[in-house]
Amino acid sequence: MTTKILAMGAHPDDMELEAGGSLAKFAKRGCDVYLLILTAGGYTDINGNTYYDKQLRDEAKKASKILGIKDVIFLDYSTKDLQANGDTITKVDSIVDELKPDVFISHHPFDSHQDHKAAADIMFAVSRQGRVKNVLSGSTLPYRPNVFAFRPQFFVDITETLETKLKAIRAYETQYKKFGSEVLIEHVKSMAVHYGWAMGYKYAECFEVIRMDDSIWR
Repeated sequence: MTTKILAMGAHPDDMELEAGGSLAKFAKRGCDVYLLILTAGGYTDINGNTYYDKQLRDEAKKASKILGIKDVIFLDYSTKDLQANGDTITKVDSIVDELKPDVFISHHPFDSHQDHKAAADIMFAVSRQGRVKNVLSGSTLPYRPNVFAFRPQFFVDITETLETKLKAIRAYETQYKKFGSEVLIEHVKSMAVHYGWAMGYKYAECFEVIRMDDSIWR
């Protein structure tokens, strides 16, 4: 049986930043990797710059091809107003029922972005009672400084897929430019060096384990 991975981001580009190297590694090893994006994507930032749904979704498709993701699933909840309520949980429930993922990755519950908190709550709700055996919260990013409880326990050596991750991040041209272009790339690379150092890897991503069984090692 092919291992199935479901990564769920609140917005386009979230999972590429938090787990892109791991997703590319899973895909390279023959796993079926799926990406679920909960919000429509478009938003207006604090400087008045507007980014449109289609623009970001097109970028998400390009990035997913680079990572080797099998399919991207788009929902259309409003950016900055995602709710972990009955409607969203039911929709994600049905996707989990259909895909039956072996590994479910989403945000950390103490992320300071309200949409990311909601996504974490949705993941917890739909993976209850052992429906998904391996549940992981992705590493938080330094520009969201209110995170205080991230405890990494699972480290993935992404030395072989770091450049793939960076290429996928560059495919989000709007966000790549917004966050300083190659400055963003250097920050992401520095994080990978930092997490790799903890394990003796050149580059790594890390996750907090919500639940894990031994199937991931088989």
